[in-house]
Amino acid sequence: MWRPDLLTIVSLELALGLDLRSRPSIRALLRVRLTVVRRVVGLGRRKEFIVLPDISQERVTFRPSGLRVARILAGSLAKWITRRPLPEEGQEAARLSHSSDVRQLVMILAGMEVFLAVLVDRMFPPALRPAHLMLEVLGILASFGLVAALVRHPHLVSPSRVVLRTGVLGGITLPRHAVRSASRTMRTVEGRGVRQVPGESSSLACSVGSSVNFCIELAEPLSVELGKHGTVEASTVYISVDSPEAALQAIRNSASPG
Repeated sequence: MWRPDLLTIVSLELALGLDLRSRPSIRALLRVRLTVVRRVVGLGRRKEFIVLPDISQERVTFRPSGLRVARILAGSLAKWITRRPLPEEGQEAARLSHSSDVRQLVMILAGMEVFLAVLVDRMFPPALRPAHLMLEVLGILASFGLVAALVRHPHLVSPSRVVLRTGVLGGITLPRHAVRSASRTMRTVEGRGVRQVPGESSSLACSVGSSVNFCIELAEPLSVELGKHGTVEASTVYISVDSPEAALQAIRNSASPG
C-alpha cells in the first residue's frame, strides 16, 4: 500500500496543534510541512538512472532531479487545468493509464489538506501565518501536480517499443520485439519507481505504488542497470495499469505479423 506523506502531516498537526504557542512546536510543525513539500516534489533525492540495453543500442531513462521534478509537476498541472491534449506519440501508440488508486488517494488527501490548512493556520501567530500558508499552497499544488503528472504520462505500447512510466520516478523503455507475452496478475512489491522485486533476482517492478496488476514476460533476459542498486538480468517486469484488459489488447495489437 502506498504510504502518503499527507497522512503523516495530519497526525502530527493534531499532536502539535495543542501547543502551537511554543516556539519549538511551531518550528517542528514548519519543518514537517517543508519535509512534506520536499517529498512530494522530490527535492533532496539523489539522481538515479535506469539503463536498458537494446539489441542495437543502449537506452537510458533518467529519474529526474528535484528541480526537474518540480518542473514536471508544474507543467503537468498547468496543461491538465487548461485541458491541453497529450502529445502525439506516432506509430499508432496505445496509451495505457495507470496508478488510479494513487491518484484517488492523493486527491482525497489534498482536499483534506485544504480544510486542515485553514484550521491550523488560525493556531499560528500572525507573523508566521504567511510562511505557513506558503508551505500549504506548495504542498497542495505539488499533490495536484503529481496527479496531473500521472495522468499526462501514461504507459505507451507501439509496434517498436513499450514505454513504462511512473510520472516522476523514472521508467523503462523496452523494445517491442523483446516482449514475449503479458498477463494479468495481482501482487504487492514494496517500494516505488523502478526497483528489483525482493527475493526474485530476474524480476523488476515499475510502479508508483506497491500494488501491481500486470506482468510482462521478456523473450530473453535483458541486463538492466539500476544505478547504485546494481545490475539485474531482467526477464519479468511488473507494472500497474488501470485496465489490464486494455493492456493485453494493446500488447496483442502491437505484435509483428507472423
